[in-house]
Amino acid sequence: MLYLAWIFIWLVARERIKGFNISARSEEEFVLFCDLPELQKSHLHHRGQISPTQVPEHLPCRGSKGLSDVQWYLQLRNGEPLMEVTEDYPHIIQDRNTLRFLTTGMNNAGSYICRPRIRSPQDEACCVKTVLDVKPKTNTSCMSSVISHKQHLLLGSISSIYCPSLGCQSDSRSPEVTWYQNGKLLADERSNRIVVDEIYDYHQGTYVCDYPESDNTSSWTVRAIVQVRTIVKNTNLKPDILDPAKDTLEVELGKPLTLNCTVRFGFEEHFKPVIKWYIKDSNEEWEVPTPEGKSVKSTLKDEVIERVVFLKEVTWRDLRRRFICFAQNSIGNTSQSIQLREKKGVVLVYILLGTIMTLAGSLTAGALLYMHWIEIVLLYRTYWSEDETLGDKKVFDAFVSYAKWSSFESEAASSLSEEHLALNLFPEVLENKYGYKLCLLERDVAPGGVYAEDIVNIIKKSRRGIFILSPNYVNGPSVFELQAAVNFALDDQTLKLILIKFCSFQEPQSLPYLVRKALRVLPTVTWKGLKSVPPNSRFWTQMRYHMPVKNSKRFMWNHLRTILRNVFTGKDSGKQKPLGGAPSPGNGEMGPEQPSLWSPASGDVDGKNPEQQWG
Repeated sequence: MLYLAWIFIWLVARERIKGFNISARSEEEFVLFCDLPELQKSHLHHRGQISPTQVPEHLPCRGSKGLSDVQWYLQLRNGEPLMEVTEDYPHIIQDRNTLRFLTTGMNNAGSYICRPRIRSPQDEACCVKTVLDVKPKTNTSCMSSVISHKQHLLLGSISSIYCPSLGCQSDSRSPEVTWYQNGKLLADERSNRIVVDEIYDYHQGTYVCDYPESDNTSSWTVRAIVQVRTIVKNTNLKPDILDPAKDTLEVELGKPLTLNCTVRFGFEEHFKPVIKWYIKDSNEEWEVPTPEGKSVKSTLKDEVIERVVFLKEVTWRDLRRRFICFAQNSIGNTSQSIQLREKKGVVLVYILLGTIMTLAGSLTAGALLYMHWIEIVLLYRTYWSEDETLGDKKVFDAFVSYAKWSSFESEAASSLSEEHLALNLFPEVLENKYGYKLCLLERDVAPGGVYAEDIVNIIKKSRRGIFILSPNYVNGPSVFELQAAVNFALDDQTLKLILIKFCSFQEPQSLPYLVRKALRVLPTVTWKGLKSVPPNSRFWTQMRYHMPVKNSKRFMWNHLRTILRNVFTGKDSGKQKPLGGAPSPGNGEMGPEQPSLWSPASGDVDGKNPEQQWG
């Protein structure tokens, strides 16, 4: 049963009092404004109840212009303490300086006081007290008018917005009405209706109409709320099913499944959409209980609503059924059925994924193999390759050739010169660390011999030739050693040459043809200065790759035996000699034994003794 009531609002600001009589239905929306500037307007106050000495000309309020937030308090009956209106009142919503009642009734009677939440010291006494008194109304003839508190306006048409409380009165007998739209005063509108020549979107909103009434003892203001919504013409189309779009769906047995029934409904002023799921099995058909549909998209012209059916797991029985999405509006109904089918391409997908992963793994392995090929070869040599030095009747693993006469004194004095690399770093790393036997002309060849013959003998007794290339080398006499080695390597397949690019150089035109060609085809290792000095650098790894394959296990055992001998004899085996000097008998330290070119162990190429060869 609907209760009709007169709602009396008394505005009290200090001793100024003005009564409002508001007409509303108890189940409809109602609003109170905390409009501070309105207190300074004389037409809102009952002058007969106020003496000139009771109220100052201006209230101590700066007004509600720009007011973003206010505090509301409620006092149910006189004498009771004030209570702040908070979220504990579910039927009351505070929006800026407006208190919105979703429903109004007898329990809403009381005194409502509002004041700015953030205020200056001169606004301490600034507040508005609204006395809301709800009383039953006996005369309901005017309220039974056809004018509703909810009005729909067709976009593009000419229409009017009526004040519901004055729906039964003509314009000539209607009192002056004050209109608000969304809390904003419409100063130009004073009639009981607002005539709109053409309806637009911005005409939608909450409208408030106030007009005065009085009796012999008091006066008040009657207030009514009307919700205005702009609409389009009702649709003349049936619902449009967006999903399912196809009549078949591939599924996996034993897996959960969610089926969506998504439908677009055209606008209807009295909108009552129907969405249901049905299952058809043989000749039987029944409705599937599902959760209520939810709106996923809403516009002025249509609304999209979705309703889902959930299967915990897909069974063989579900494959024989048809699932039907049904939708209906006032124009008619439409449906879309869907048949479940077992997914056949799962195995193919797994095979394809396996092939892709195998290919990706192969490419990754190939890239790693390419990047670390030298390390892999050295690892293989360490454990599985045979010693290629056995039985080849060679004395040295490699001889080292470099520019022995430098035209640059600063380079000769440098700690990273060609001579330092050949005489210090090569013996320290290749001989002491990895057990190779090197031949250095200054160290292993007795002085006084014929230079050309000495070079030829060194080449014959070596498995590798190491040539440190620089401008001094290619432009100096030492290039003869490279030329001799190239000529000898054409006949001896066991001799392999290694070029070290110590620094950039330009080939002189005087180089023999075979030497120029050798510079282009022979393996080259680049020296990168200080970056190449540490024994674990890339430079020494490449050098080991080009050096002869030796029995590393035998070297490791000899090295371990040397360490044990030093431990038992009291020497400090943990102290490691720094890079930069080759071992020599004169400093008391012995590296791997270096056979002399003319020692009996090394053999004599020409069958002569040293005295005969050196003349």
